[in-house]
Amino acid sequence: MAQGGGSISGDYVCEYGCRLTDAAPSVEIDGNTAICMNELGGVYRGRLLTENSISCFNKVGTLSGDGKTIQWDDGVVWKRIK
Repeated sequence: MAQGGGSISGDYVCEYGCRLTDAAPSVEIDGNTAICMNELGGVYRGRLLTENSISCFNKVGTLSGDGKTIQWDDGVVWKRIK
């Protein structure tokens, strides 16, 4: 059983729909709070919606079934760095 938000936490690389920068996006879950860093290095506080979805940057991100990507509702895709 997945811990609350633990599976979505991690470091990512923006794979699609990205702005050109050197900052690596990331997600950290603290309780029901999602701390998200975008590809510009901006840190935003959002919230955990389910164990596999978050609300950050005024949009919703959903973790793929294999746990490797976050698909944002505006079409942006982040891929997990392993």
